[in-house]
Amino acid sequence: MANTFVIAKKEMNSLLNERTLILAIIVQLLIASFSSLLVIGLASFFDPSALSNYDEKTANVGVVGDGELRNFIEKSQVKVYYYQDLALALSDFNNNKIDGIVVIPGESSSGTGLIQIDIYLPKSDIRGTFVTLQLKKPLEDYEAFVRDIRSQRIGFEPVRLYVDSVTKKTSTYFEFIYGILIPLLVFTPVFISGGLIIDMFTEEFERKTMELLLVSPASFGEILNGKILTAVLIVPLQAFLWLALVSFNGVAINNIAIILLLVSIITIIVVVLGAIIAVKYKKRLISQYLYSLILILMFLAGYLFADSPFNLVTRLSAGAMGNEALAYCAAYAAFSIPLYVYLKRVKIS
Repeated sequence: MANTFVIAKKEMNSLLNERTLILAIIVQLLIASFSSLLVIGLASFFDPSALSNYDEKTANVGVVGDGELRNFIEKSQVKVYYYQDLALALSDFNNNKIDGIVVIPGESSSGTGLIQIDIYLPKSDIRGTFVTLQLKKPLEDYEAFVRDIRSQRIGFEPVRLYVDSVTKKTSTYFEFIYGILIPLLVFTPVFISGGLIIDMFTEEFERKTMELLLVSPASFGEILNGKILTAVLIVPLQAFLWLALVSFNGVAINNIAIILLLVSIITIIVVVLGAIIAVKYKKRLISQYLYSLILILMFLAGYLFADSPFNLVTRLSAGAMGNEALAYCAAYAAFSIPLYVYLKRVKIS
């Protein structure tokens, strides 16, 4: 046992000089530290309407022409500037005096022609998104107004769907934080440790230093345990730090102890799997390639069943699950035992 801790101490000192690991930790640190800002930015990409939860600056919109749509825009939250000529509006738009332009269509709601609305938006994705969000409501109201008038020509009563009883969609931030951000933060160190254990073993084989370790007082089992212990211990420490930083950003995280237990067990599985690959193939390039393929398959397979580690972390952190998750922790721990037994029996020669 003493030799195991000696090996672990040696590997820990080596990790402090591992630039790749330090860089990965810094990246995760920045993500966890600025999680609130990150959520706002990334969530807006797949759900721009989420930005409406924040008090944004009122958009200055130029309106060209006169018509029914103008009344709807005037009742919205945008600040309206009136133009009789599109060229003048474009001049102010290009000089950043207004944030967008809406050209009022000449076709009325009682007409039969196609109503075409021309809208000019900034090239900037963020500014364009804000202007779009503030114009969305008046445009939707105008669309409903036109549909009500023209629906009388259809000749039949449309089927109305009543969906008031349907459960409303959860908040975009809730989904992003608990469904994506937190699982990725706590499992990224797991994936990194799997690659580290491969480097720990393949470097010994490629530098011909494994033979020196084997003739030392430490047995091969103690060498295995020391390296695995190092790769496993750094994960819950990182995960706890990331969760603490996310909590510092105002995100409530539940069941932190169970999350760390689950992450530690999954780390053991991934690290032991990486050790098996490294000991069998001994070449860093081949081992890392096989590890990446297996990791991708494990990642994809994890979404085939509801109680995957990612989903468990999501439910635990959101408070949707409690001590009942310990049964799944026990199941994953039981799965790691045969892997470790197989590793001990792998021949190194």
